[in-house]
Amino acid sequence: MTHQTSRVIGVDHARLYVEEAGAGDAITMLHGFLVDSGQWDAEFAALADTHHVIRYDARGFGRSTIEPGRYAHHEDLVAVLDACGVQRTALLACSGGAATALDFALAYPERVSSLVFVGAGYWGRFADSTPAARAFLQALGTLDAHGLIDSSLRAFTDGPRRASHDVDPVARKRTEAMTARLFKREISYWTHAAKDQRTPSPSALERLQDIDVPTVLIVGSEDQPEVHALSKELVEGLLHARMVVVHGAGHHVNLEAPAQVLGLLRDALPAQD
Repeated sequence: MTHQTSRVIGVDHARLYVEEAGAGDAITMLHGFLVDSGQWDAEFAALADTHHVIRYDARGFGRSTIEPGRYAHHEDLVAVLDACGVQRTALLACSGGAATALDFALAYPERVSSLVFVGAGYWGRFADSTPAARAFLQALGTLDAHGLIDSSLRAFTDGPRRASHDVDPVARKRTEAMTARLFKREISYWTHAAKDQRTPSPSALERLQDIDVPTVLIVGSEDQPEVHALSKELVEGLLHARMVVVHGAGHHVNLEAPAQVLGLLRDALPAQD
């Protein structure tokens, strides 16, 4: 991989850990809200030879801090791009990261070239129809670290139809390590999410027709039914969207099927000038 640099960017009530590498058209990677920017290790390394790749830990995740005070995730993305000297970028986003990407695409349409979502999520759209998903929400209410780690793995990594031994053990272990780091933090996004986060009104889901860039929605066949439903809602509401189901993968599809996701990602990126 080409030379990689890291920095810490100060924003209101947080410090964001950012990594970038490569040159060319930009692609910015937004991780899911059960993990951190390590989710994109494979994609970051593979694309650095042909693109300017950027990834960062959202506030309250990974190596980024969070303090009391109002904020919006898509405004954090603005700060990261400005610090990296990027005016326009493709966005690769998973789960809660997709919510950030949707809000950003509506607020700053001229700065987005394309969208690729993995297991897309949006604010307030929680999975709650399976026992493991309900156990996760219950643990979230009490911030029980052990319960959050166990139920999130069962709900989102294993999924409703698989046992833990059906999942690739390396992918599951990587997910567990990131999830454990998150939920064992004394102060994290999840301890501040309800009271400090600002989200747009009307929501992005009410304005999908205003997003005018090519979009690919990648969903694991073993993901929660609410994730499939939201992806279908997005593919129907967005102007230029298509959906791909990756069989045999859960919520963090790229960790279980990295080659397939990388191929879809390369196809989705705008051609280099």
